[in-house]
Amino acid sequence: MGKEEFLQGLRQALAGEVPQNIIAENLNYYNSYISGEVSKGRTEEEVIEEIGSPRLIAKTIIDSTVGEGGYQETAGYDSAGYTSDSSENTGGSQENPFGGKQTFHMYNLNTWYAKLILTIVLVAIVWVVFTVVGGLITIFAPVLVPILMVMLIMWFMKGFRR
Repeated sequence: MGKEEFLQGLRQALAGEVPQNIIAENLNYYNSYISGEVSKGRTEEEVIEEIGSPRLIAKTIIDSTVGEGGYQETAGYDSAGYTSDSSENTGGSQENPFGGKQTFHMYNLNTWYAKLILTIVLVAIVWVVFTVVGGLITIFAPVLVPILMVMLIMWFMKGFRR
């Protein structure tokens, strides 16, 4: 795949999904990056293979824009195995430039049920902390109360001696 084909694929994948200024910024960035690497003696194909699929890059850009309160996703990437349904986990694999496949998973935590799960987990953690602290107080109270009483009596006795 050449640079123009890569940029065209990225443009098509982003069209209608994010604002035009974000499309232009990303196209300029990747155009400059590829040109810079080619000027260092690498081929366009090597650079583009290292960057990865324009659809995967577009998916990342769209997800980050949606996460900032921007556009909502409307089109899917069925042929690449990605879905635009924000309620599903996305992921994939990509060739690692050092050999082997590199896999990754992306989880969208901007859904109502993800927030509900996080809230339940936080409540459970707070409950466990209070339970442990309460248990420690229950265990040590029979020992601490007499010690505190003796210390209080000694403090009062010192006060009367002055």
